[in-house]
Amino acid sequence: MTAFLIFSFLVGAVLGQRFRVLVLLPLTFVMVLAAIPVALVIDLTMLESLKGVMFAAIALQGGYLFGSAARFGLAATRAARVFGRPVKATR
Repeated sequence: MTAFLIFSFLVGAVLGQRFRVLVLLPLTFVMVLAAIPVALVIDLTMLESLKGVMFAAIALQGGYLFGSAARFGLAATRAARVFGRPVKATR
């Protein structure tokens, strides 16, 4: 389960670099649909399966937040490097 949470966090970080927040809704829906047959195969109860999906969705959203913050942080440092020189108003 820990490996799946780490994978979900990293997928969220990648999505945070490139997409808007609405990409999380279909991805969470797909995770819920995929959890049902996986729970049947590995003999989990429905409650345990939904608990795992809930934690994975939280990890996905945390990864998205991290990736989005990293994108904006990198853009800010790039902008500071390009426009970092002070403009002299007087000569």
